[in-house]
Amino acid sequence: MSSGLEDSSLFDLFRLEAEEQVRVLQAGLIQLEAGAASAASLEALMRASHSLKGAARIVGLDLIVRLTHTMEDRLVAAQGGRALDSSEIDRMLKATDWLAELQAVSEANIAPWMASNAAAIDACADGFHEAPSGAEEESPSADPANAQTAELPEPIATGNQDPPRTRPNPQPRQLPPAAPPSTSVGNHEDGQSDHDIFSQRATQERAARDRTVRLTADRFDSLLSFSAEALVSARQIATWGDLLDRNHRAIGKALQMLEDAAESPHAHSAIRGELERQVAVLATQIADLDQFSRANEFAAERMYRAVLGGRLRPFHEGITGVPRLVRDTARELGKSVKLEIQGEKTLVDRDILDRLEAPISHLVTNSLDHGIEPPAQRVAKGKPAEAHLRIQAGHENGRLVITVRDDGGGIDPEQIRARVMRRNLAPAETIPGLSESELLEFIFLPGFSTRDTTSLLSGRGVGLNVVQSTVQEAGGAVMVTSSLGTGTVFRLTLPITRSVIRVIRALADGELFSVPMVRIDHVAHLEPEGDSEKLEVRWNERAHPVIVLASMLGLADKPLPKGPVPLLFSGGFAFAVDKFVDQVELSVRRLDPRLGKIPGVSAASLDENGFPLLILDMDDLIQTAAGGPSSTAMSAPDDSLAPHILVVDDSHTVREMERRLLVHSGYAVSTAQDGQEAWNLLRLKEYDLLISDVDMPQMNGIELVTRVRANPRLARLPVIILSYKDREEDRRRGLEAGADFYLTKGSFDNGTFLRAVVDLVGDGHPVPSGDGI
Repeated sequence: MSSGLEDSSLFDLFRLEAEEQVRVLQAGLIQLEAGAASAASLEALMRASHSLKGAARIVGLDLIVRLTHTMEDRLVAAQGGRALDSSEIDRMLKATDWLAELQAVSEANIAPWMASNAAAIDACADGFHEAPSGAEEESPSADPANAQTAELPEPIATGNQDPPRTRPNPQPRQLPPAAPPSTSVGNHEDGQSDHDIFSQRATQERAARDRTVRLTADRFDSLLSFSAEALVSARQIATWGDLLDRNHRAIGKALQMLEDAAESPHAHSAIRGELERQVAVLATQIADLDQFSRANEFAAERMYRAVLGGRLRPFHEGITGVPRLVRDTARELGKSVKLEIQGEKTLVDRDILDRLEAPISHLVTNSLDHGIEPPAQRVAKGKPAEAHLRIQAGHENGRLVITVRDDGGGIDPEQIRARVMRRNLAPAETIPGLSESELLEFIFLPGFSTRDTTSLLSGRGVGLNVVQSTVQEAGGAVMVTSSLGTGTVFRLTLPITRSVIRVIRALADGELFSVPMVRIDHVAHLEPEGDSEKLEVRWNERAHPVIVLASMLGLADKPLPKGPVPLLFSGGFAFAVDKFVDQVELSVRRLDPRLGKIPGVSAASLDENGFPLLILDMDDLIQTAAGGPSSTAMSAPDDSLAPHILVVDDSHTVREMERRLLVHSGYAVSTAQDGQEAWNLLRLKEYDLLISDVDMPQMNGIELVTRVRANPRLARLPVIILSYKDREEDRRRGLEAGADFYLTKGSFDNGTFLRAVVDLVGDGHPVPSGDGI
């Protein structure tokens, strides 16, 4: 191998080249198959293959050189008139899968990866040579109906095993890791699809390697220029300090002279004149300093925008695999789907962008499998045989908004209602009264599906919970609307960047807090209605419980004043504050992880005076509000007599269902949204029983129970695990960790659940029968 390969920067360059050119190849090939061929598109495809060939040759990847060379030759032939058919496009897309996988293979594993995949890559490359002009058109595989059955070897995943054979070509150094962007979406025994696994592996592998930011030469020159301006400004500040200090000393000296010459009118007049002159000089200096300060602020703003621009990438870079996913999945399902992507150039922070492909891919797969009907069924309904799937990205009010919209059959709320009732996911008394928007929230529950059977694509209820969790972890929110027979829209709202966010600053009990704009639905001054125990306001044709923010944050618990009050609407609640202060952009400072999860707080910042400012966690506050006494008309039991239970679940719906059931049975209940928050509460307060889910962010249920059993004060605390995992090994794992009962949500029964609670802590103090749930 060339000695130049010892320079690892060559591999960084290869990765960047491969990432860009694979994106061009995959997008171009899919457009080509859709009949959008042109001389320019064929030229772009040929150039991409040629560039990859050159990059692979530089780093000594001879096998990849051969593969890309055969692709280039075939594309040149296509430019000469021998059109590519569906089977050849399949072959080229398979080749891009290997190229995409190779971008992320770790340097230690490139030799075994190449050896393991050599035969398959060779066969793929040979396939382009085997078909002379016209041969492909005459072969069975050229028939579009048979195209998907064309046999192409799959990439072989390698572990630590020895490679089966050694290739005679030079042993190349290995590149970083990336799972193949395969669009097979079959499910595995644990309920994860291939695409789930790919997304998780790709995310983990991207995080494992050094991160780089690409800057154009113009942007780099701008940053250099701004940096030079900042350096000059910094030196000028020192000069301004010297000038003001001299002027200050001169005025001080004149004042002293004035005091000494108090009895001499002539000296008094001369000194007064000197003071007036110094004051005039000071006024000029202050004016100049103010002008300099504004110019300096403008320069700092330009530098910030330039640096931020280096983090921002176009939206299409985060969804490169989606067109391929739509093509392959629609073909597998026998559906005809036109994909439209709008807002491809919308700029997104790279941290947000890295998180987008998995949730959007889940939503796309969900639309293709659940929402969009087969062509014959669509025609029978009077719809076009070809369905329309649109992904749109844009900036709205300082937020990134992404919608995934299909024109399929929509979601039947009554089908969800029946499933919720059959699985006991909410108290039976409340289910008939749930609105359509409340019913749609259930589709984000882990394990929830409206199907009774599973398929290779879906039916296990895994995807939408992943979507919600991923978006919330990125600081955003997901909403769904659906019209039966017309289609479904998923709306993702996220911050444009995680380093700087736009917030509303508000006062609560005299303290200044900031609320991310991305989590605010509306702000208004309205007068609450109802009694002091349950205040509500109406907005958007819906009643919103009023929550006093100061009380939730542990500050003063004072009644609201009469008349209109400032309200922040978020997540179905109206949070009352003392005053809206302003809207500003803040740089986000992550809290030290040693602090754990601080209830109601997500991050911190500094205000314009350098004082700390807390950024509130609206998801946490919403979930706490949903579990608090203000969210229900039910009378709470006497906390001094009732056993106190801590319910831990990352699903608001499940947590609220358990809370209502327990409160109605006479228990005092507190809630936590993950293991870390529960652990903090357990160390601060005394509880009689812990009820925990297993799969949660921050700290899972098994880790939480293990910590509880290892703590001398908590070791004897009764524990119930309530999980969707119902395999025997899952049950055994939970009991071995220290749970007293292991119950499953899939076969949830109110009676069994309450009997387990009674067995561990005794009866509660039931709410009178007139106070229904």
